[in-house]
Order: sequence, then structure tokens, then C-alpha cells
Amino acid sequence: MTKTSTHSVRLLPRQLVASILGVLCVVMIAQLANLQWRNVSFEQRLLSDVETSNERSRLAFRYLSQLQDVETSQRGFVVTGRPDFLQPLEAARREIPRIARQLERSYPAGSQEAAIVADLVRSGQDKILYSEGVIALRLRGGQASASAVIASGHGKRLMDHARVLAATLEHHEKTLTRNMLVRAADQRASRQTTVLVTEVVLLAVALVLMGLLVSTVRTLHHSTRRLTDSGMRQSAIFDNATDAMMMLDEKGDIISVNAAAERLFGRSSDAMIGCSNLTLFAEPPLPEVSQAYLQGLARNEAWARPSQDFVGRRGDGTYFETEVVTTPVQLHECVQFLAVGRDITERRRVERMKTDFVATVSHELRTPLTSISGSLGLLAGGAAGELGAKARRLIEIALNNSQRLIRLINDILDIEKIESGKMEFDNQELPLESLLQQVVDANSGYAEKHQVSMEVGAVPADAAIMADADRMSQVLTNLLSNAIKFSPVGGVVTLSVERFGKHWRISVIDRGPGISEEFRSRIFGKFAQADGSDSRLVGGSGLGLSIVKEIVLRSGGEVSFTSVAGEGSTFHVDLPAVATFPPADDTQITARTMPDQGYRILHVEDDADMLRLVASALEGRAEVHSTPSVHEARASLRRHHYDAVLLDIAMQDGCGLDLVSLIRQIDPATPIVLFTALDVSAGVASTVDRVLTKSLTSLTDLSEQVGALLERDKRKAA
Repeated sequence: MTKTSTHSVRLLPRQLVASILGVLCVVMIAQLANLQWRNVSFEQRLLSDVETSNERSRLAFRYLSQLQDVETSQRGFVVTGRPDFLQPLEAARREIPRIARQLERSYPAGSQEAAIVADLVRSGQDKILYSEGVIALRLRGGQASASAVIASGHGKRLMDHARVLAATLEHHEKTLTRNMLVRAADQRASRQTTVLVTEVVLLAVALVLMGLLVSTVRTLHHSTRRLTDSGMRQSAIFDNATDAMMMLDEKGDIISVNAAAERLFGRSSDAMIGCSNLTLFAEPPLPEVSQAYLQGLARNEAWARPSQDFVGRRGDGTYFETEVVTTPVQLHECVQFLAVGRDITERRRVERMKTDFVATVSHELRTPLTSISGSLGLLAGGAAGELGAKARRLIEIALNNSQRLIRLINDILDIEKIESGKMEFDNQELPLESLLQQVVDANSGYAEKHQVSMEVGAVPADAAIMADADRMSQVLTNLLSNAIKFSPVGGVVTLSVERFGKHWRISVIDRGPGISEEFRSRIFGKFAQADGSDSRLVGGSGLGLSIVKEIVLRSGGEVSFTSVAGEGSTFHVDLPAVATFPPADDTQITARTMPDQGYRILHVEDDADMLRLVASALEGRAEVHSTPSVHEARASLRRHHYDAVLLDIAMQDGCGLDLVSLIRQIDPATPIVLFTALDVSAGVASTVDRVLTKSLTSLTDLSEQVGALLERDKRKAA
């Protein structure tokens, strides 16, 4: 980990703590605001409640005051007999009912205070009736009669009772107001304490947050300086590297180049930046293919190999061979690609010279060695008469070594064919049970010679692959011969088959000494042999496992191994599974493999399930040859005639569009259907007969459209 990344890691806890403290500050500020709002609301409610209580007290006092006006008016009229003394009584008659209604509405029904108010109202009404009676008596019987009634004290008792009721209401309201003020004071003190504590905590949090902020700013400053230094170092490496370097965006356009790239392609940076990387190809691939390759790199898909060779074109129009390694660079907002290239023209020339030399020597050696081996075999078989024991031993030594040389030459020629793309694959559906049994039978003599036995585990009935029978036999023979050679006398080599995802896994298991740790990384390399004396004694060219790997890869599979020192090794060959359709009788075989129309279709697709589904959908319309490999498809096109070809674009070993030109060369009229998940441009669509998107096309639609193309060509031919 670099210093910059270390500081970035150290910043993470600080950022987390700062985030938590920031959230805490926001929560506490919100709490303070809430407390303030509640204080304001409480004070408003308190004022309203106090005002309401005071208003009730005022109403009781006004009611009592009106009754006193009635008493005064009554007494003045009795004494003087003057009518103007009755005006307060008239005013009180109008005002007392209104005040009584307000008092009754001020208290909830059924409460103690409501009962007091009701009693007060009744007392007021009785007082008014009493006063009206006294006044009427004064008018009829004179002052003496009225004074006698007043002297009885009934009016005074009514008035005293009203005063007591009014005083009771006023006392209640004063008590209520006092209690509200006491509770308000207590709550105000509690809220003030809460506010004070919250403010103190908020201040502490703010101080801690400020400290973290200062520390983070310092750390970021140091990190920025380190990033700047790192960027300058990276820039110096980028600009001064001897290999050509280019940064590409998601579309493949050039963002930046170094001086080596300018020299390699003979163009200035201004002429390259902003242009597509395809402008640097002598024969650029289609934009869709380039985009699919970059997307595959970004998703780390197996078929998108980082290292590629192509022919580049310099600014002056000259061509050169170059090797480019493209690596995705994941940024925060997007992904970019670093392309590192170097001129390999001279290296390729030397390699071709070496390959041509080896091939020539191998071809020239194979003929005389075959003659020598044949002659020695005849001598060992007694064609020239009975040989002595010493002569026979010498002949056998010569025969074994000549056969060993022939095997070495054959391996070298196979490697040369694989690397030059000349090894052809005739793929067909192979049941694994019969394939394994044939290989075991073919190697039984070799096993007996080494005193090793072979066994085949239970093979599932539906285990089948799409591959070249001869090449698969070669793969299994190489693995079996290695297992036999390294097995102890009396040992057992086991072959097994099991389902492995979408593949069938063929395992070859031995109980030998195992593979040393230092040899495992180069076990599939050319001429690779373990350094131990036991390994050297068993012989071999060191090319067998390299050939195995190349054949398996070109068959759309993978090869791997596990090994435990002293316990043995297991080699795994994983090949795409193909569903078998076992017919009930020979008639069904004919109906399936040889449809009435006699059409034959090649389907190139690296998804085993899709191969199986399409073959089933086209059953009865045509004989479908399915292949998961561009290399296999190229060999099949050269060997067989096809009435139509179904192509996918992004394949594990290349691009399906690369086959279009070969198909047109063989027969320009052959219908080509792109059945792919990728979007294609109008330019690509114009080179084929149909473009069908997998997500938008059902298998029924696919079958109908392919059938229509076949019938169209049939009518044209007629």
C-alpha cells in the first residue's frame, strides 16, 4: 500500500466520526429550536389561560356590580320616589342576562364552577324579582310599606349570598392562576436547564468537530502534496517510458499519449488526442467489436484478453507489427483504459524464422526417421532372421529412441499448426462415455508396459460435448500418458466425469509424487519439464501439456489441475456441455439430422444453453451444426457447405463478425443472420441479411425468419 492510500485509510475513521458529530450537531440544533418553539407556545398558552381566568373574574365582579346597582336603584326610589332612580335598574335588567350567559359559557358543564355560576345567576334573578316587588309596593302602598319589606332583611340575604358566590368564583380563579404560574415557573426552569445542557454539549461537539476539521485539513494537505508528488512521478514514468502508452476513454477515444507513442506511430500528440484508437490500425475492427472488447475488459470477462497483437499504421502510411496490453482503470465516475504497446516487428520476424526452421527440419527429419523406425521394427520382428540377445537389445534401444524422436517431431508440428492457425477442428457431438472408453482401450498397452491399471468412473448418460473427436482423443491421451508415466508400479489412474456449471468436467487422477510448487506456474509452457530426476527419467518432449491447453482453449474450454505432494495429481478438462436428444428409433434420427428440406445451418455461439435452444427451435427445418468457437467455425466453413449461418458477435476466442468475409468468399449468397445481444450499427447490418436482438426475438420468430431466408434462396435457385 502506498503512503497516499495509507493516509486515505487513516482519513476514513475521522470522516466517520466527523459525519456522526455533524449529524449530532444538526439533531441538537433541531432540539434547541424545538425547545424554543415549545417555550414560546407554552408562554402563549399561559397568557391565554391567565387572560381567560381574569376575564371570568371580571365577569363575576361585573355581575355582582350590576346586582349592587339594582340594590342602589331600589333603595333610592323607595326613599325618594323619584323615577330617575329606576334607570340603573333598567340598565341592569338588560346587562345581567348577557353577563350571565358569558359566565355560563366560561365554565364546562357539570363542573363545580358551573354549579356556582348557576347558583349566582339564580340569586341574581331572585334579587331582581325582589327589587321589582319592593318598587311595586312603593308605588301602591307608599314608602312605609316598602321600607317594612326592606327591613325584613330578605334583600340583604340575597345580596350577601351573591357576594359569597362571586367571591368563591374569584378565589377559584386566583387559585387557578397562581397554580398555573407555579407550574409555568417549574417548567420554565426545567426547560432552561435542558437548553443549558444542550448548549454545553453542542459547544463541546462543535469544538471536537472543529478539532477534527483542522486535523483533517492538515492530513488532506499532506495527502494532496503526496498525491501531487505521486502524480508527478507517474507523469514522469508515463512521459519517459520506452513503451508507447495511451489513455483511452470508455468509447476508445485517445485521451493522452506519451512521447514513445508519438515515436511508435509517427504522429504528434495533437494528431492523436481526441481520435479513436481504431485510426492506429492498418485494418481496424468494426466499432461494435472494439466497444464489446473494451466492455469485456471492464467486466473482466475471460474472452477479453488484455494482450493483443495487431498491425499498426504510422502517420507516413507504413505498417508495423505491435503488441498492445490494455488494462482497465476504474475511476470514481467512469472507467478508462491504459494501452501499452511496443513494436514487435523484429521479434515476429525472428519467431517466424525459428518456426519455419523448426517446421522445415521437423518435416525433413520425419520421413527418414519413419523409415528408420520402420526398418528397426522389422528387424526387431525377425524380418531379417533371428537376432542374438545382444543385437536384439541394441535394436530395441534404437527403435525406442527413434519412436521417441518421431513423437517429439509430431508434437513440434502440432504446436506449429496451433500457433499458425492451421490446425483444423471438425466439431461434432461426442458422448463422453464412448470417448473415454476408446481412449482407455487405445492406451491399455502403454499402461501394461508401466504396470499401471486404468479405471473409468460412472459417466452420466447425457454427458456430451461439441468437439473434434481426434483432438479430444489427443488431449486425453496426453493426460493419460503423463498420469501413467508418473504413477508407481501397481498404481491406478482414474478417469471421471461430472457436471461443472454449464460444462462437463473430465478429470484424470493419478497417485504419483505430485507436482512441485516451483514447477506449477510453468507446467503448461512449451518444453516444460520438472527438474527432479524422477521426472527426467520418465522422458517426454515437454510439449504435451502445452498442446493440451491450446486444444482445450480452442474448443471453448479450460484446463486446470490440483496436486498434493506425495499423494498425486488431478488434471481437469472443462468443456461446454451439449444436451443430447436420444431418439426412440432410427426414423427419428433421420427426421432430426436430415430434414425434408435438406438444409444445413452453422450456429456460432459460446453459450451452450443458447446453442441447445436454437438447435431445438430449428429441429425439422434444418440440420444445425453448433460450435462455441470462432476457430472451430472457420474450420467447419472450409470443410462443409452451409445454407445459412447464425452468428453471435462477442465470442470467447474472437468476434463472430470476423467470419463474415470468409462466408462471403466461399459463397456470397449464403444468408447470414446476426443473433446477438449487442446493438449494431447500420454499417454492420448492411453486411448481413438479418440482425436479430436476443432480448427482442423469440425462438419462434428466429425459426420463422431463418426459414423465410432459406425458402427465399431456394426460390432464387429455382
